[in-house]
Amino acid sequence: MSQLLAGKTALDLDVANRWSIAYAISAAFVREGAKLILTYQSERQKATVEELGAELKAHSVLGCDVTKPEELSGLVEHLRADGGTVDVCVHSIAFANREDLSRPFLETSRDGFLLAQEVSAYSLVSVARAVAPLMPQGGSILTLTYLGSTRVVRNYNVMGVAKASLEA
Repeated sequence: MSQLLAGKTALDLDVANRWSIAYAISAAFVREGAKLILTYQSERQKATVEELGAELKAHSVLGCDVTKPEELSGLVEHLRADGGTVDVCVHSIAFANREDLSRPFLETSRDGFLLAQEVSAYSLVSVARAVAPLMPQGGSILTLTYLGSTRVVRNYNVMGVAKASLEA
């Protein structure tokens, strides 16, 4: 039985947990023969993503805070040194401050709003710009969103706006 992604490299940015859609996507990549590379955004997430990477038999697990251009550049340099190409990139990145999710939307701070936009929406642009040169034969970049972008979901608040921005 042939594997659809044999010889391909898949990059999944920010798998949060084993119940996430990103985890299921990564598992499918591995099942279909892709070399899987996972990233985590902060040291707080490192142990979790390393554990998930071990379960998935990921080729590597790397730190990359997409809000820091030098870390995104470092990821690209690592990918270049480790084969040089990426065939598929999954942008499963989202973040908002806890206080901006737990209080009414009207109380969202300007800094909190901008942070949610930068991490959850703009990072797709910066990731695509960084990864596209590693796709010389073409490839796929996909992102994940949530129902809270179009419907009111309790305690989703500023993330709903960020995901709506991502979708647009």
